[in-house]
Amino acid sequence: MSKKLFVVLSVLLVAVLTLSACAKATEAPMATEAPAAATEAPAATEAPVATEAAAPVKVCMVTDSGGIGDKSFNDLTWQGVEKGVEEYGVEGNYIQSVQATDFAPNLQACKDSGAQLIICVGFMMTDDCKAAAEANPDVDYAGVDMAGFELDNFRGVTARMQESSYLAGYLSAGMTETGNVGWYVGIMGPAVQIFGDGWWWGVQKYNEAHGTEVGVIGYDYNNPGQATATGSWIDADKGRSIGESQMQEGADIILPVCGGVGSATAAVMQEKGKGYVIGVDQDWTQTYPQFVDQILASVTKKVDVHVFDAIDRIVNGTWEGGDYVLTLENGGTELTYNEAIAIPDDLKAEIADLQAKIISGEIVIPDPLPIE
Repeated sequence: MSKKLFVVLSVLLVAVLTLSACAKATEAPMATEAPAAATEAPAATEAPVATEAAAPVKVCMVTDSGGIGDKSFNDLTWQGVEKGVEEYGVEGNYIQSVQATDFAPNLQACKDSGAQLIICVGFMMTDDCKAAAEANPDVDYAGVDMAGFELDNFRGVTARMQESSYLAGYLSAGMTETGNVGWYVGIMGPAVQIFGDGWWWGVQKYNEAHGTEVGVIGYDYNNPGQATATGSWIDADKGRSIGESQMQEGADIILPVCGGVGSATAAVMQEKGKGYVIGVDQDWTQTYPQFVDQILASVTKKVDVHVFDAIDRIVNGTWEGGDYVLTLENGGTELTYNEAIAIPDDLKAEIADLQAKIISGEIVIPDPLPIE
């Protein structure tokens, strides 16, 4: 009996061990459930929902025909956008215009891109920018060299460039060695006419104060429609030829209101080893360091400040329509000397006095005449 019992118990023990082993083996697949737990990780990818809520403000700029790289007001405007990108993380883009017929479709392309702020550059775009702002009241617009739209979604900026140009005219008359100074423009219009007006009156003021007869080539306040013009903001060859022509007429200081085209005149002067230009919009000693010896001074126009202000208002929810004017008083325009050029201290003192009188209102520069 005991032997049989032993056999039975042995069989049972083997059976139990076998079943136990099988049970453990079949439980192993439970470990394969781990991937299910691991696959839950994508829940963390819900983060994009948060980025959508904090989507950056979109800013789109439409250039004038001078375009990016003009080292003038297009570049200055873009600098304002770049500051917005740097300080607020806005998404900044620009669309280049080659000719006036590009303005309207480029403005529409900005709107279609989802831009919340569209920047219009240059007085030649005024009508197209106004039409776009009127057609899209849910989009905000900032204009450079344009104003007076009286729309809640438009902020414009203009500059009293006749003020700083007046000082430049006085400086030119005080520094000329030939007794003649020159002026030319790209395409004539109100925003550039005032450069000529101020400059012309500044020369007259110097003549009056010093009993001189410095002549003016290329511009007459009384006949602005006959001003010397290249007809282009980008044709450097015309800047070169006009510069040569005015120098042949006796001008040794020239103020070219023509964006980067004016640098071609500086190049001519460098080749001839004589003459000075007055830079416009930016400090030309910074934008054209290769011509530093030919740059007497610059009349600056800080439109980048206006552009950044518009972006700031969009980002911080303080937007309101209206216009802003850059003046000598608020520092929006200035006469910036080239410190590498020896300008007599007494002449600088006279100019400082004139600036104070313009700011106080003691000197009033006559309003522009119609361009005919």
